[in-house]
Amino acid sequence: MDIDVTQAQDQVVFRHELDVARLRPYWWRPKVRILIVTDGSGSFDETESFGLGMVIAELRNDPWWWVRFEVVTAHRSSGAVADHTNFRFDTPPVALAGFDQIWLFGVRSAPAMPPAEVAALRGFMDGGGGVFATGDHDELGAALSGDLPRVNAMRRWRSGGPAGSPPPQSGPNRHDTTRAGSSPGYQFDDQSDNTPQRILPTRYYDPFRFSVFHQRWRPHPVLCGRNGLLDVLPDHMHEGECVAPTASAVAADPALWPGGVRPEVIARARVEEHTNDDGHGFVAGKTFGVLSAYDGHLAGVGRIVTDATWHHWFNINLIGFDRSSAHYDKIRNYFWNVALWLAPESKQDELFSASVYGLLWLQPFNELLVERRGPQLALGFSGVDALNRRASQCVVNDWVLAKLPALMRKELFRRPLPEPDPLPFSAGLETVREQVVGAILASLREQFDPFDPPAGPPDTDLVAKLVARGVAQGLDAVLETEKRGLAQCRSTLELLDRSCQQR
Repeated sequence: MDIDVTQAQDQVVFRHELDVARLRPYWWRPKVRILIVTDGSGSFDETESFGLGMVIAELRNDPWWWVRFEVVTAHRSSGAVADHTNFRFDTPPVALAGFDQIWLFGVRSAPAMPPAEVAALRGFMDGGGGVFATGDHDELGAALSGDLPRVNAMRRWRSGGPAGSPPPQSGPNRHDTTRAGSSPGYQFDDQSDNTPQRILPTRYYDPFRFSVFHQRWRPHPVLCGRNGLLDVLPDHMHEGECVAPTASAVAADPALWPGGVRPEVIARARVEEHTNDDGHGFVAGKTFGVLSAYDGHLAGVGRIVTDATWHHWFNINLIGFDRSSAHYDKIRNYFWNVALWLAPESKQDELFSASVYGLLWLQPFNELLVERRGPQLALGFSGVDALNRRASQCVVNDWVLAKLPALMRKELFRRPLPEPDPLPFSAGLETVREQVVGAILASLREQFDPFDPPAGPPDTDLVAKLVARGVAQGLDAVLETEKRGLAQCRSTLELLDRSCQQR
């Protein structure tokens, strides 16, 4: 196994990628089922311009050891090439409940989806299923997504819609994100080259790491990559726009927005003032919402992601990238993150259990598990680091947050702006995460031998119980750490008070 390991303060830090193929017999890989639906000229071919074949290939490439993405395709027309054709959501050939998420790549602007199909999709969403939806300029995509509850408030789908009118295809007010490529000027083919647009991810500040000198922040989990920030997307000369409903609109409709949970614009794109040489002419500079997300798990329903345009996903905008380039790696990581983040809550729990269970037989991490009888915080540091060789820290953060009590989760949850008020405890999310992961690994170690993996598939119920026990033990450790810190602060204050009185 090609893993280089260094020892630093009794913490194992993994420096290279893992030889996943040799480790797979010791892991189980929960399946995330994705139904991808398109209409009009959309296709699933890997060579057609408006095809999703390249994206589907990336999903089937098994990017992580603890999940397998299974893709089923469906087209609204009868003559298309797909797993299911002439597809309808109210009378599907396969039950919607059998999928974890549904992706909607609408090309047509009309006709509107019949109420019975809208109701079927609403039921899927309210039952915890995730939805991804996108279109393009003007009303492209409205036929498939423009009438879906919540989704229709997160992107401008049609004139007079809940989110307002979409941007046009032509004129100075279009959303033209084209970046000049290797040849001078701005041409149609620039959307198909290896020069992406830079996006501006929303910053979520860590309230435990904020001062006038230093502000620590992280992006939304969808834009948090295994190698860092995901800040590029393919460019295009006329994109749509993603938005978020106002707080008052959310509060006014608790049936639509249970718990008052509000969607967010998680990234903005920038239009650079220029003149396009392909006939679109001059465009004025501006910024606009390019991605929005709704964390329905906080309200007991499914998550949603909307994108300004399917040109971030279609073959025509991906074919120019070098597959080994850093830019393309970020873009495909975005595809993977959408698929991961939209998985239902129960599936997220299963993915977390599968990922930590697999660490038990990861060499040389299993040696650390056997040898360590000391602080679980250091064990958690090493475990999180091992997971982060393939997944992002935001993934692990989300998993741990979902395991925490509601009040604690609320205080540790990402915040769009720094909070000036003091919070009830000083431990940041990273500290809690590492205490919890360390305790989970210690709990698993008591049941399983790191040098003798089970011959068959794991007892998933048993693993889930061991993970739950570890979470409880990790929170107990955080509590004890806070108590010791509080006692130390009191002692310091008393000493300072006595010293000041003796002056």
